[in-house]
Amino acid sequence: MKVDDRISNYMSLLLGDSAKPASRVKENAGQQVPDANRVDSVSISPVAARMGEDEAHHARLIAIRQQLSEGTYNISGKDVAEKILKVLKS
Repeated sequence: MKVDDRISNYMSLLLGDSAKPASRVKENAGQQVPDANRVDSVSISPVAARMGEDEAHHARLIAIRQQLSEGTYNISGKDVAEKILKVLKS
């Protein structure tokens, strides 16, 4: 669960700072303009590569996905509160 961005944005609104604007997708009326100079690439960080290889992590993800689909996944309120406090302290 990622709450860092939401809480940071909310806190900046409360404190009067400027909030991060929402990103918007620029529509091109359904037309794609080919760019001959564009090169697509994908890179995976070493940390992400290790996570993909970690079977315990993979098993945990499968279990969480199954619980989410069954509606039985519960998030500890204590964990959420600790995360909120950590963000507010920084």
